Amino acid sequence: MAEMALGYGSEYQLLRYLGHHRNFLDSKIKEATKSDSPIEWMDYPVSTKRHSLDGEYEGIKFFGHHKNTQGKLKFIQDEWVKFWPQKGSSQNWDGVFWQDNILYLVEAKAHLDEMKSEGTNAGEKSINKIINAFYLTCKDMELAKKWAKSRYYQLANRLAFVYFCNSIIKINAKLCYIYFINGFKNGYIQERNYNVVNEAVFVQAIEKEYEELQINQNEELKKYILDPIFIDAFSSH
Repeated sequence: MAEMALGYGSEYQLLRYLGHHRNFLDSKIKEATKSDSPIEWMDYPVSTKRHSLDGEYEGIKFFGHHKNTQGKLKFIQDEWVKFWPQKGSSQNWDGVFWQDNILYLVEAKAHLDEMKSEGTNAGEKSINKIINAFYLTCKDMELAKKWAKSRYYQLANRLAFVYFCNSIIKINAKLCYIYFINGFKNGYIQERNYNVVNEAVFVQAIEKEYEELQINQNEELKKYILDPIFIDAFSSH
């Protein structure tokens, strides 16, 4: 897990809004969820491996830290072992919150390359397990194989996770994507400016992502993702 950038980047911006603009952030989320019910954010795990001393929840680990799921943790763990490979890295979540007994898994993005990950390099046994999980998720074997090699593999494996929640362990769950416009306005990486200056750039990238994964053709998949949330990090609200 990389160190958090100071003053720019998706992790920094999400932390900033959680700490300094929580009411505004929650109001944007409530617009997307179409609910005015309270939002309950889960605290982040401690990690001594990072300078910030904070980590991210990986895979199913957060289920052991909430009253809604602690009682069925053994069942969740057993089902997860059957569903997803246990070697290598699992899904990392930028944030986790609950609203109306619905689990929301947050992914924050501040530049376009964060939306891409060139497929999986897992071993044959693990790839077969991943493809089977993708098939259960999208109900199309050829598409499942494409997902495993897709440049948008990251979204594909998160869709599989939400399918696992809804269909296997019977926990209502959705993905919540938050896109930070001007999230890199103060920062440069390797002499390249990653800053996204307007919503339209993200929208175009999302359309390409959804087209390759065929999300818009599948009503079940569409229901797994909230409408995207756009926040201008340099806005005065």
